[in-house]
Amino acid sequence: MSTEDDPRPLLLLDVDGVLNPYAASRNWLDKSDYRRRNLSVSDSGGTLPVWLDKSHGPLLLDLAVTAGLELAWCTTWEHLANVEIGPRIGLPELPVIEFGFNGQRWKFGPVLEYAGDRPVAWLDDDFELQHEDCSWFREQRGDRPTLLQLVDPHHGLRQQDVDAVASWATDLVVLSDQT
Repeated sequence: MSTEDDPRPLLLLDVDGVLNPYAASRNWLDKSDYRRRNLSVSDSGGTLPVWLDKSHGPLLLDLAVTAGLELAWCTTWEHLANVEIGPRIGLPELPVIEFGFNGQRWKFGPVLEYAGDRPVAWLDDDFELQHEDCSWFREQRGDRPTLLQLVDPHHGLRQQDVDAVASWATDLVVLSDQT
């Protein structure tokens, strides 16, 4: 799936580690604004405990509008993110990047194809573990603006992550004004 018709920069959202701080301590979660949900993960009735903060939806929507970004899911939840995650935090249905789980370059190949020439900011907790793929991805992206914002899975999305994306988007505007 390509998004060539939409000229806005992309803001790609992972779920686990970003919106669901799976590595957080229970003590920290109990003191936070995150609430536990048992979400459906299969047609057979299987559920998975997920911690979500309902303030993240409005925060991400405001960032997208203010910075002129298109939000898209970039998560192994794929289309389930629109069913199980988005509605619980106040996000509308978003485009979904499908991975096909071919094991090659994990998420990076499909993201490269999906994004095309568009600027990309990506919130994910897995960049440190995938550093060789990150290098390959950056090389493939060339001079196209790209932000790989590492989110700490012990805390999930924080203001510093939102600020990094907002600053990146502001720099895009400054660069386009200079050309």
